[in-house]
Amino acid sequence: MGKEKYPDKLIPRKLMQKGIEVCKRNITDFLADANLIMAEGRINHAYVMVEFAIEEFGKIKMIKDAFNSDLNDPFRVKGAVFGDHKGKSEKAWEVLDPKFRIIFDEGMWKEGTWQRGTWEKQEDTTASHKTRCECAFVDFTGSIWIVGRDMKKDLLQSLIIHIEEKLRKL
Repeated sequence: MGKEKYPDKLIPRKLMQKGIEVCKRNITDFLADANLIMAEGRINHAYVMVEFAIEEFGKIKMIKDAFNSDLNDPFRVKGAVFGDHKGKSEKAWEVLDPKFRIIFDEGMWKEGTWQRGTWEKQEDTTASHKTRCECAFVDFTGSIWIVGRDMKKDLLQSLIIHIEEKLRKL
């Protein structure tokens, strides 16, 4: 029998709010870093910070859900809350308005975008744990080397503001 990929955590009820406050501070720091990086014109790297903020936002939601559904003390939080990027991102988008999720230059197509240098359609152009990786690393597509994806700065700024507003309401 092997180790679980993400072991569950037992959290004393009296420490739940402290954990949420630490997550909120981390979100605020990620968003501040994103704004600094964006001011330097490095939009794709700024987005990576924003996606980390989104995942921390989702972590808060998952911790609160566990706190409310498990009346034990300590209460049990699924380990994936701390390690599963997709789960945290998806949980955050249950609270965040999905209209802020589109930040990529989709051109004339509502879903997907054409990659630079090719006629190949690229799907999944919304903010997600998956596009975070696509924005962070160098790739070779068609006949050119690229870093990141075409992104609309104003839409990324709107997403940051939206996260900040929702964070104040948590």
